[in-house]
Amino acid sequence: MIKVFVADDEQIVIDSIKFVIEKSIPNTALVGSARSGREAVEKINEIRPDIVLMDIRMPGISGIEAIKKIKERHSDIIFIIITAYEYFDYAKDAIALGVFDYLLKPLNKNKIIEVIDKATETITRQRKSMAEELELKEALNKILPYLESEFVYSHFYGKIDDGNIEFYESIFDMQLDYGYVMIGNVDYVDSVAGSIDKQVFYDCFATELKSIVPCLVGPPMLNSIAAYVPVERQMSSFEIKNESIEIAKRLCSRLDERVNLNYRIGIGRPYDIENFTVSYDEADRTLKIDEEKISHFDDQGIVFAQKDIYPFNKEKLLIDKVIMGDGIGAVRLFNEIFDWMALNYRGREDKMADMLRELFIVLNRTASYYMEGNMPATYSISGNDDIEEIKTSILAWIKTVSQNIRARKDTVLNEIIRHVEDFIAQNYNKDITMDDVAREVNMSYHYFSKFFKEQTGRNFVEYLSSLRIQKAEELLADPSRSIKDVCYSVGYNDPNYFSKLFKKYTGKSPSEYRASLGGEQI
Repeated sequence: MIKVFVADDEQIVIDSIKFVIEKSIPNTALVGSARSGREAVEKINEIRPDIVLMDIRMPGISGIEAIKKIKERHSDIIFIIITAYEYFDYAKDAIALGVFDYLLKPLNKNKIIEVIDKATETITRQRKSMAEELELKEALNKILPYLESEFVYSHFYGKIDDGNIEFYESIFDMQLDYGYVMIGNVDYVDSVAGSIDKQVFYDCFATELKSIVPCLVGPPMLNSIAAYVPVERQMSSFEIKNESIEIAKRLCSRLDERVNLNYRIGIGRPYDIENFTVSYDEADRTLKIDEEKISHFDDQGIVFAQKDIYPFNKEKLLIDKVIMGDGIGAVRLFNEIFDWMALNYRGREDKMADMLRELFIVLNRTASYYMEGNMPATYSISGNDDIEEIKTSILAWIKTVSQNIRARKDTVLNEIIRHVEDFIAQNYNKDITMDDVAREVNMSYHYFSKFFKEQTGRNFVEYLSSLRIQKAEELLADPSRSIKDVCYSVGYNDPNYFSKLFKKYTGKSPSEYRASLGGEQI
């Protein structure tokens, strides 16, 4: 229901508009009227109508002044001015106020209906737009926690494309390219009550930290929960460290009021987002080495006296490259890790050898999941091997395993593409879409589109059209079949479109093609 209010010093005008609304404008009601500008302001503030028809010239406060005052509190009300012709110049002031339209005295019934209908359409569109916006906002609020968890969790495992950072920045409305990780860790508990307390801690950690500083919080893992806190690059590391500790103190004071568990907060240094795991590992390591309630990696400089922290992010990427079968990329990353070790453990070959053996164990264990136990048995590292021998063995292992995984993936992909080609060949004459084929091989529409183009060198529409035209050429060789019949037989419903497409692919129309074969044109 659209609520209308009329303000005019002539009662006959109010009565006329009321009559027109009641008799000729459905879903609309006159909810109030006023004979002066002051009365209009007071009543409209109370009634909150959707549309106000306001006479420009009224005793006391003019219609223009009344509109100004009402708009200060109710900017969404639509105003239609009523004026006699001799006062039409005043309408210029009303237009500056954003008045929707005007009515000239003496009033015309059809004009009243037309103007109110136009205003009603505008209100309906606004309400629909507002409802859609609220629905979108509600949907976004539901999915935001999942996107937030995905962002933090994926960066923890180094499995996200930071080329999409602008997407996440727009979604979360914050800069994300530079920041640090803060971890909340609780002592291990082995009871139902303790598990409930842990969940309370995780919820409070996320809620309270977000109320203190803009950040993204990941899902709980084991006995800890991690947050990524973006910071401005122009801040010095000293300023960022002190600010992060103050934030942690404020967080602890709030947590202490609500949770009954022993916990500690670890903080890493700020890095570019691609080095998220470095900051995470720093925060995690400071929790393991320092028993203070709040500890920052920077304050553990004596303990962590190395020139740099181990490149965990590159290790995770190395694992990804191996299981993707990208031997070249895997070798490059391994050499980068090896160079880091050589620089940071110069003169400590035994330590470097131990780290290389640990890396090999991690690689071997991870790859075994993808090789179903069929790991190459010829590669092993003994305790007596020197660094170069270990390096040579790992590189050989990387190349062999990457090749094996790539071969296995190629075999699977070849089987899938053969199945796809068979499915299309059996159904090309039906109204099939790429979605139908993607569903046949249990792939998402978007992934299948990319997969199909990579495997065939053509997009789906081009492939299907080419196959249909090829089949059409075969059918046109039979002079007993009409061109329309051929069109329908290869999956097209429009003979004109079929003819254009046929000429595009063959350089000839179906009739010309049949004539070139010596067949009769039908």
